[in-house]
Amino acid sequence: MSLQAVILAAGQGRRLLPLTLEIPKALLPLNGATGLTILEHQVELLERVGVKEVLVVVGHGKDRIEALLGGRVSYVVNEDYQNTNSIYSFYLTLERLGEEVLVINGDVLFPEEVVERLLASEYSGVLSIDTGARLDEETMKVALEGPRVVDIRKDLPPERAHGENLGVVLFKGRALAVLKKVVKDMVDKGEVNRWIPAAFREMLFFHPIYAVDVKGLPWIEVDFPQDLERAQKEVYPRIGEK
Repeated sequence: MSLQAVILAAGQGRRLLPLTLEIPKALLPLNGATGLTILEHQVELLERVGVKEVLVVVGHGKDRIEALLGGRVSYVVNEDYQNTNSIYSFYLTLERLGEEVLVINGDVLFPEEVVERLLASEYSGVLSIDTGARLDEETMKVALEGPRVVDIRKDLPPERAHGENLGVVLFKGRALAVLKKVVKDMVDKGEVNRWIPAAFREMLFFHPIYAVDVKGLPWIEVDFPQDLERAQKEVYPRIGEK
């Protein structure tokens, strides 16, 4: 199978304004004002692990992304990014997907070992979680029974959760076929303003998803200015050391 990746990078990142006034948060720099961006780091990482095609879903600041990455990736445009969320961005890629796909949020900084662990899994539907993460109301929390995911949502009570979803997942074969159908059905019902994990949760009724723990690896989701500062000062330097 030819491995693809979908990077969901259409949103503005309003909680990071004014930094994201003209650029999406995927283009925030990691090592200085004009340094490597989150999105460039993701694309370089995916190239190293053997991804054959990277589809980037763009919206806010799409011209800047296209100017930066050029022909290194393919593009899918979410023209309605202001009124939709990541489930709709992923929906727009469905007709271009093959049999094995990594789905990645464009605001997550992580090392390639996360992808390597997903690719090494025996399961057809796997998501990366951090069982050592501090869980709060902003956290996309995951509940497990053994390695199997039984719930995933932000409003999951922390005492019932076992870790945080990174936003880096792998689906192939039957699991991918089920995910595509679930996403299509949800969008057809008008559920366009939801995060893609809502589709993972719905999918659990039809096909199992398993967790791969990445506890101890350096990673961060950049939602707020303090996240960006930590990404630049702590997480990215640790990734560079690996």
